[in-house]
Amino acid sequence: MKRIITLLSVTVLLGLLVGSCDFFDLDLTEDPDAVVLSDANPDYALNAMQVNFKNFVNDDDPANWNGMNKIGMEVVRMMNPWGGTYENSYNPTNFDQSWDYAYEGLLMDAHTFLPIYEEKEWWIHAGITKVLQAYTLVTLVDFFGDIPWTESFDATNFNPAADDDQLVYDVAISKLDEAIADLDKDAMAVPSSDLFYGGDTDAWITLAKTLKLKIYLNLRLVDATRATSGINGLIQDGDLINEASQNWVFEYSRNTDNPDSRHPYFTYNYLNGGNDYMANYFMWTLYEEKSVVDPRIRYYFYRQVLESSENFQELPCFGTPRPPHYPVDMPFCTLSDGYWGRDHLDDDGIPPDTRKRALWGVYPAGGEFDSDIGLPGAAASGMQGAGAEVLMLDSYVKFMEAEAALTLGTTGDPKLLLLEAVQSSIDYVMAFGEETAVQEFIPTQEDIDDYLTELETLYDNASSDTERLEVIVKEYYIALFGNGIESYNLVKRTAMPSNLQPALLADPGNFPRTFNYPADCVNLNSAIDQKPHSVQVFWDTNPAGSIK
Repeated sequence: MKRIITLLSVTVLLGLLVGSCDFFDLDLTEDPDAVVLSDANPDYALNAMQVNFKNFVNDDDPANWNGMNKIGMEVVRMMNPWGGTYENSYNPTNFDQSWDYAYEGLLMDAHTFLPIYEEKEWWIHAGITKVLQAYTLVTLVDFFGDIPWTESFDATNFNPAADDDQLVYDVAISKLDEAIADLDKDAMAVPSSDLFYGGDTDAWITLAKTLKLKIYLNLRLVDATRATSGINGLIQDGDLINEASQNWVFEYSRNTDNPDSRHPYFTYNYLNGGNDYMANYFMWTLYEEKSVVDPRIRYYFYRQVLESSENFQELPCFGTPRPPHYPVDMPFCTLSDGYWGRDHLDDDGIPPDTRKRALWGVYPAGGEFDSDIGLPGAAASGMQGAGAEVLMLDSYVKFMEAEAALTLGTTGDPKLLLLEAVQSSIDYVMAFGEETAVQEFIPTQEDIDDYLTELETLYDNASSDTERLEVIVKEYYIALFGNGIESYNLVKRTAMPSNLQPALLADPGNFPRTFNYPADCVNLNSAIDQKPHSVQVFWDTNPAGSIK
């Protein structure tokens, strides 16, 4: 899908392009100084909001520590964060850019243009904007707790107070309901470039309802009645994402010209050697934790070498004592067969291993399918960066329904939903990487059946709902590779997987139940004080210290 060059907020564009006939519909017989905002072309605004939204989720430059997806994946052990402790790994400045994409970009533009869309009956633009607005607000709450909303866009108030996080959740639900209503109306304009669904209003309505499912599931610990009623209503309505063609993704391409449209994880790891460290725990989960190897592993990871190092200059932890707080079955330092990563919060220096680290594979970063070639990644590897930002998939919906059915008694058989979810995830990942997969290494139906059989056995052998939930959560966690927002929520909501690898240090500080406010937020806003990582979002009622 073509990516849009426009990265500036529309609010900036209004100042820079006030004389551009491409941006405004001008009557040249009138004084151009009299241009009003209502004359703005809606497509530019909508495009800018979608780009700002994508960058809020995952910035084009992952080296800047920006993007909610990357940060979420790090804390839940899909990638390795630097710093040794949580406080050192995530300081307030890490979040400034993401906060700006949200507030100065998407939310400000939504506030500015929604009245115009509604006045002119551009209902598709309005509906899409409200879906993005709702998702952004919910994500800000999930990561930061109380956030500014009610006073945020009052031009006379330079210090907007933070609203209660539960209130903002309710606002997001209302925005989704408004979006569904808007998208069902006859519109006077159609977006010329919808980066996600190509202007398909039915797809956007289905997404809005699916996002309500995600929100209601987060509420299950604090309002089980509301969560149960809301989820059952959505299931009965029958309009949730249920097939791959409805999946909510942002597609990257192979384009290297201005702009470079390749997946940022590809450019960051394949062009000049690996920069990210994949988490030993997550690779171990797919490769060694069960009696069968996960069918998705060759799509998730690409190994630049096929054996592990025994050289402490390449692998500083080699030969060092195993941390006494690590369980006996927990991976430490390295895995076998070239699954070269790092332990959680390992902040050792950078050894000469950039051409040996396990890299992002074909899914979702558009990298190389692992066919045991054991060669360094390069710009021409695999899908050459034509990956995707995976935001909401049909497999996620089935996992959420399975969790709700088990914990709330909502409609559906949790075991059947679990197996359907895993099958859907495997199908999507394999189809995603079909272009570069090598036949000899593609999982066979027998491989997939063996994996599903083991899951069914694990579920059937569980002696309590807690143990059954553990099976569901672990599989949802695996399927969420590439999506740090939903995986971060999953871990907070369930305090599972219960065997997450401990930090390398025995006392890494508090797991971020929410993160520090961005530095710009507290330094420039006298109404907001900084808070510690231990503060929990309103829907997270799991005991303090239950997640390490």
